[in-house]
Amino acid sequence: MNLAAFRGLQLPNGFTLLKIELVTPPMSDAIGRPALARAVVEGDTVSIDLVADQTSDELSVSVYHELLEALTVGVPSPPQAVCDLNEAGFEKAAQDAHHRHGLANPHNVLNFLHEFGFTE
Repeated sequence: MNLAAFRGLQLPNGFTLLKIELVTPPMSDAIGRPALARAVVEGDTVSIDLVADQTSDELSVSVYHELLEALTVGVPSPPQAVCDLNEAGFEKAAQDAHHRHGLANPHNVLNFLHEFGFTE
């Protein structure tokens, strides 16, 4: 996967994806649980860290997952399609996207986000 292709990607709802970086494990989420990925939303920007020792398919699912989750929590009024998703729902949506669209790339990710109601 070409993670550099995501740098500076203009996301729906006025967000910008600053970067996606591979990090060395271990990594934990905001409440201290082990994690394979983490998104940080600051203002209208998103940055993603991914644990490096994953397959390209796993990295792809993590990118879909983290971006959907980041926009859901980052926008003041998320689309109805994401309002009831929990962690398992985000994961299922990301896995489905990976199966339908293939490896995450900027074009596929934008299509995925649009499917859930995130618009320009």
